[in-house]
Amino acid sequence: MAIPGLKKVLIVAALGAALFLASFTVAGKMKADSYWYYWSYGSSQYGGESQYGASQYGAGDVMVASYYGYELAGSPTASGEPFDPEGYTAAHKTMPLGTQLEVSYGGSSVNVTVNDRGPYVAGRDLDLSQGAAEAIGLTAAGSAPVEVNVLN
Repeated sequence: MAIPGLKKVLIVAALGAALFLASFTVAGKMKADSYWYYWSYGSSQYGGESQYGASQYGAGDVMVASYYGYELAGSPTASGEPFDPEGYTAAHKTMPLGTQLEVSYGGSSVNVTVNDRGPYVAGRDLDLSQGAAEAIGLTAAGSAPVEVNVLN
């Protein structure tokens, strides 16, 4: 004796299972491409300290810089310290954590410490904390070429 509607229930259950499993693939793809994923977990992506030393960068290198601010206050950086938007820090994809930089823009300079990984936006090389960006007038532009000198 057949149960009425069983075929429909089985079809819906099979489609639901397929969508459920597909969501893991899509979520995994989104997670891997997400700026926020890399911002939060960048140190594990790059294994903490970089394989590249700060010495590969020359004096007066020009990099495209942007900044990040209060929306991420208190979030852990790749160095493990909480992000302070008023501090003078920076994120770079490959420079060793703790590298001291002099960043110049519009005739002003600021010294920052690399304590995070990023930026994860195409075409950008350096993310400054909002405090550092304000000190050199970068917040009005949002992102712009800056001159970078490695201090240590």
